[in-house]
Amino acid sequence: MSVDKKYKEYEEKLYSITDRTMLTADKVNEFFSELLTVLPNNGKLYKYKVLETFHIDELVVGYIWFSSAKMLNDNKDCAFNANYLQQIEEMVKFFLTDGNYRKTLVKGLYMELATRDIDITPQIIEDCLSCVSKNGSKFSQLKFNKFCREYRLTKEQRQKLINTIALYSDERQNEETIRKSVSNLCEQMEKIRSGNQICSLTSSYDKDSMWAYYCGNRGICIEYDFNKINSVELKNVFINTQKVRYGRKKKFRYVDIIKLTLQDTLESKIEADKLIFNQLLTKDKSWSTEEEWRVLIHSRDNEIGLKIPAKIISAIYIDFSVLQEDKAKRIIKLANRNGWKIFVRYFSRLEAEYRYDTIENINAYNEKIAQIQR
Repeated sequence: MSVDKKYKEYEEKLYSITDRTMLTADKVNEFFSELLTVLPNNGKLYKYKVLETFHIDELVVGYIWFSSAKMLNDNKDCAFNANYLQQIEEMVKFFLTDGNYRKTLVKGLYMELATRDIDITPQIIEDCLSCVSKNGSKFSQLKFNKFCREYRLTKEQRQKLINTIALYSDERQNEETIRKSVSNLCEQMEKIRSGNQICSLTSSYDKDSMWAYYCGNRGICIEYDFNKINSVELKNVFINTQKVRYGRKKKFRYVDIIKLTLQDTLESKIEADKLIFNQLLTKDKSWSTEEEWRVLIHSRDNEIGLKIPAKIISAIYIDFSVLQEDKAKRIIKLANRNGWKIFVRYFSRLEAEYRYDTIENINAYNEKIAQIQR
């Protein structure tokens, strides 16, 4: 079986996990073992860093930085290819049909509350909303308080329930109410984008274009060996490593996600995930030489980034131009202390090519050049 076909099979299996909280340790180990078989370089991926701004504590402490999508260098990256004005009109039309607005309110509240109580169901929530809406204020308050106690709602969740009740209780469910509730769709989608934390890696340490673009030819390239990931917790993070697709992003319709969510079947959940991941993993064809692999984490309300503890470095490549700088010397000491291999990137004038070798061999090479020039 070809590597591409094996990867596609792995990706399909990954999308079949619609609830990561249900993954057992055995299942995580199984997924991660399969990931290692589809990664390039026997499980090694690379990250380019400009030396001047590189945070050396990544090496000292031992963590990998996941950046918020809004900090990426391409505004199109992880953006949803959607015309938001058109999306709003589609959503208003959909919500005005067959009680879809109320169904969506119930589903949204269910997805919020089910993270704390697995016994709650959409029907329980709908019964509560309907009962509170149809009865007097005294009865409604009793029902509300009982619901909040029984399902241990936080202060924020109580407020969300109040807001949902107000929207659900509006008997008119008219266009004005619905249009107002979806008017900030653009901001909502941008918030979803910004909540994606991304670690971008590549398949090779010897890409001249990436040394130039990401390092200005004055930096380092870190080699991460996924074979060094041992804990189930860390494996559960890195099973989300996927290959970036290059080409034109498909049009995205938010109403399609709502429809699939309301269907509430395994197939519909998988299809919804595919639609979203296609937006997050597709980049313009002009970036294709990067051969990017990215690890995705969705962290709601985090628009800065995440430090993931992970001591999985196996080698560091340093450009010859910075070899004598203090930070580079510190990196070399850290590498020697931790058993990481060190390679130097240098330009061979005899071959007009960049080469990679050990410091010892570089010194011998320079001595040979010096002898030729005498």
